Amino acid sequence: MSSNAAGPLPAFSRKAREIARPRIASSKRLGERLARYPTVALRGSRFGKRMDVAHPAISTPQGRSNALEEYFDSNTEGPGIWKWRHYFDIYDHHLAKFVGKRVNIVEIGIFSGGSLGMWRNYFGDGVRIYGVDIEPACAVYQDGPVRVFIGDQADPKFWERFCEEVQDIDVVIDDGGHESHQQIATLEALLPRMRPGGVFLCEDLIGTSNLFHRYVCGLSSGLNARGSEPNTVQRAVKSVSLYPYVTVIERRTKPLTELVAPRHGTEWQPFFDHLSLELPHAESGPLSSKH
Repeated sequence: MSSNAAGPLPAFSRKAREIARPRIASSKRLGERLARYPTVALRGSRFGKRMDVAHPAISTPQGRSNALEEYFDSNTEGPGIWKWRHYFDIYDHHLAKFVGKRVNIVEIGIFSGGSLGMWRNYFGDGVRIYGVDIEPACAVYQDGPVRVFIGDQADPKFWERFCEEVQDIDVVIDDGGHESHQQIATLEALLPRMRPGGVFLCEDLIGTSNLFHRYVCGLSSGLNARGSEPNTVQRAVKSVSLYPYVTVIERRTKPLTELVAPRHGTEWQPFFDHLSLELPHAESGPLSSKH
């Protein structure tokens, strides 16, 4: 009886191997790509250190002004503002579209209160500012269009209570505790609740091994995921911009509903005919999405 039971096993094993072979090969290719990630990242880091730029950036032409920087430079007395100077161009680039409109902003990290006045001056009369700080002394800065919430930005329950009272968020500026677990908790609580076209800025991401930066790289890898239909990140996120010490994430104004690459024209080089334009059904990386 044992010999009869053992008889079909070799054929079954061959069949199982035939079925499994494509999956094993696909998994092997994925493993090879994942193994190359650290090497490629290291190569990029080394290139950045030795990159010889042929055409360096030019100075801003005279006559162009930045209202935020002008306010900062004129603020020599009163509530303090502490900012890296290169931030002002980043702010203006991403936030100018809200100037003069009804806009709701959340600033985490009130400190000495000076930036609250800067935002009021920049955005205009239509702004509503929600300041967040863990220090109870910052409650003194609540005034007019500024409402202050005292709480721990690393606490998801704090954000649940906050979002029960504050909806329709357009801008988030995270200048709070600067610890990665605080920044991640804040992004995960607020980014999904922001209005279309909203802008999320996280500041002071200093250090080449910054964990929030690595978190954002993982999040943004979803933008490149393969598929015939957009995944959650592709539908919601317009862009992720990396600057010295700052990351900016912009929400889409309209959802991305399809990923298509149509051909237009009638004349084509023949050497491309043998290539398939169909996207391979392969894993797209650590954050590949399933539908």
